[in-house]
Amino acid sequence: MTRLILAIDEHWPTRPDCLWALLGPDGQPLSEGRSEPRHWPAADACEVILSGPQCLWLEVPLPRATRRDLPRLLAYALEDRLLKDPDSQHLTVSHRRPADDGERDLAGVLVVARERLRLVVAQLAAIGRQPQRVLAELQTAPADPESWQLSLATDGAILRTAPNAGLALDVDILAPLLAQQAGNARAANTAPARIDVHLASGAAGPEPARLQAETGIPVQPAAPYLWWQGADRKAANLLHGEFAPRTRGGAWLGLRPALAVAGGALTLWLAANVGEVLWMKHQLSDIEGRIERIYRTSFPNAPVVAPAAQMRQQLNQERARHGLLRDDDALALLAQAAEALGTDAAAGIVALRYEDGRLDLTLGGGAAARAEAVVGLLASRGLLADLRQDGNAPHLLLRRENLQ
Repeated sequence: MTRLILAIDEHWPTRPDCLWALLGPDGQPLSEGRSEPRHWPAADACEVILSGPQCLWLEVPLPRATRRDLPRLLAYALEDRLLKDPDSQHLTVSHRRPADDGERDLAGVLVVARERLRLVVAQLAAIGRQPQRVLAELQTAPADPESWQLSLATDGAILRTAPNAGLALDVDILAPLLAQQAGNARAANTAPARIDVHLASGAAGPEPARLQAETGIPVQPAAPYLWWQGADRKAANLLHGEFAPRTRGGAWLGLRPALAVAGGALTLWLAANVGEVLWMKHQLSDIEGRIERIYRTSFPNAPVVAPAAQMRQQLNQERARHGLLRDDDALALLAQAAEALGTDAAAGIVALRYEDGRLDLTLGGGAAARAEAVVGLLASRGLLADLRQDGNAPHLLLRRENLQ
């Protein structure tokens, strides 16, 4: 069986070309290249490796509980570790190991934006390349328990500090970032004996001598970085839950009574969907009632106006009291704006100003052209967004809705 391995970066499909490798039954490449989808070779299966910046790999403590409770426990454990709401992220457990206290586990969690994963899978399915597996480069890059492994591709860098740890680094400021990681490791008495550097074909990075001087750790060249080799390593498949591949069926319907069966199936589908809508409305009413009861119990002397929003304000106050990031802080608002602007954000945000919970972004280039569409997108996410023209430059004003 042949497998087409695609290296999808954060710019795909806006920039449709990507690295690919066609692997034979022995796992060795039959051909490699970089091209747009119409030039990809035919294969029996398709797999994807998401480049480092699209994923985050964290390790969090979890109480030992049933599989049914795992999603809720993960969301709770990650709430203060993520800039965005955990519900907007797709979470994949990569490993579990006992914690030092013996009562809990430490769980590795791969985090990717749910909308980003949905876009990648849908685009590939639309062109007939339904992926069987989606892996994170953070987990497929080389790792070694005795040393740090730094893998440099043409558009990014992956640092593996342990077999169950990895993070993406910006190649433009690689040396200071690596020096910071080395300093943290020394402070924790976990500094490695050396750093092995793997370079992909066509990639360039700082000289090993410079990295050694910056980090204070011996740095040496290692085997070339063959990104596709990670597809054969044991790595967690991100396609589970709502993203689990579904097999195509339908032969059991038969051929002669096809129209009758199709009509009956359509009737059942309509009935089921009407029932589901009614059930969801009932559930929504129950949830709203439960939120109000919880709010009244937690804040008995406070008037009930919009309990969900009021609890969000209370949560923000507690976060601020403990030195944590509020959802209306500058970084949180900037992250929402950058996600809405997409690839135009890097060069499209000319200047920014934050004051009294309001973020003022001066836009240029492609970001300015898309400003009106971005306002609608941000509004759909519960943010108050508006455009103001100052000379030739549009300003995007963004803030969270507050209760008065």
